[in-house]
Amino acid sequence: MNNKIRLRLVSAGLAFALAAVAYGTPAQQKNTRASKEPVVKERLVFAVNEGATTAVTHVELLQRYAGLAESVENALRRPIKVEVYPDTARFRLEMERRRLDIVFGKTVNLLAGMIREKKYQAIVKTKMPYLAGVITVKGRPIKTPADLRGKVVMMPERVFTTKLGEATLRELGFKENDVTIRYTRFQEAVAVSVESGAADVGVVNPTVKQDWLKKGNAVLLEAKPVPNWSIIASPKFSETEVERLRAMLIALKDSPQGEQALKAIGVPEFVAATNAEYIELLKYIKE
Repeated sequence: MNNKIRLRLVSAGLAFALAAVAYGTPAQQKNTRASKEPVVKERLVFAVNEGATTAVTHVELLQRYAGLAESVENALRRPIKVEVYPDTARFRLEMERRRLDIVFGKTVNLLAGMIREKKYQAIVKTKMPYLAGVITVKGRPIKTPADLRGKVVMMPERVFTTKLGEATLRELGFKENDVTIRYTRFQEAVAVSVESGAADVGVVNPTVKQDWLKKGNAVLLEAKPVPNWSIIASPKFSETEVERLRAMLIALKDSPQGEQALKAIGVPEFVAATNAEYIELLKYIKE
């Protein structure tokens, strides 16, 4: 091969190499174009359950949690879809199916069960614990827990407060026949029963307890403080994502936008929660 031919070949090879660097192979060009296109991330489901006694509409619930959902979306950098579940049975089913990614719930023992089964992990809880109360009317001969023996205790039927009331009686040392326990469907009906004399004392949730005190009535004792409204998340999130979500929720109180989101859902402040405290709760209420 003479020098002229060799020179042309070298020049052609150099030109091809430069073209390859500049433009890449067809596959590389395709990848380059794809990298410039926005990556569509999987949408997360943020589910809300306010318990069995929620009296607001579906649309009102969606509006109530819109600010919180937006904050979660920004923290995780993922699109969020909000779903609300007034029906606790359906809510439980969807969690068991692991279809829900992030959950805000007021039925704390239900959330605790999911944590124990390792289907979800604890993120945050409200700063104020859940403090059920045993209420009575001033002037009645019930001054100490020991005075409950032989008395009629009214409780709401098959709710978290019921479990705490029964656990409180066990902790006080009462056996099954030491008191007469009656059940009613609504929390408010417990207070009415005590006020009318149909029951000597009643076990009520924190909201009814506060209303009772405002009327000048008495609270004989409070149940053991336990985690209140909580946010839990799927185990599919990385440790980094969990910490980012937890830090954002705790810091909500420190910004005007965050304060507004908290006010909408009736939560003054979130604090960190651990799996262990929910498992301990289930042991306490024997569930």
